[in-house]
Amino acid sequence: MSQAESEVLINELRDLRARLARLERNRRPKHLNQKQAAEYLNRSEEWLRREHAAGRGPKRSQRGRYWDYTIEDLDAYASGGDAA
Repeated sequence: MSQAESEVLINELRDLRARLARLERNRRPKHLNQKQAAEYLNRSEEWLRREHAAGRGPKRSQRGRYWDYTIEDLDAYASGGDAA
C-alpha cells in the first residue's frame, strides 16, 4: 500500500468517526427529567431536590410544572462546574 493510499484511508476513517460522533450526539435526548438526571449523576432524586433547595445542583429549566436538565449542564456540574 502506498503512502497516498494510506492517507486516503486515514482520512476516510476520520470522516467516519466524525459522522459516528454526530449520530451519537443526535441519538441522546436533549432534555432529561429529574429521575433521569439523578440516574445520570448516579444520585437519588431526593439528593437532587436537596441540592437545589440549598442553592446548589446542576442548571435546570422549567417546562410547565416539571424541571428539565440538559446533558451538557449535568456534565458541567459533575466536573465541578456550573451550579444552579
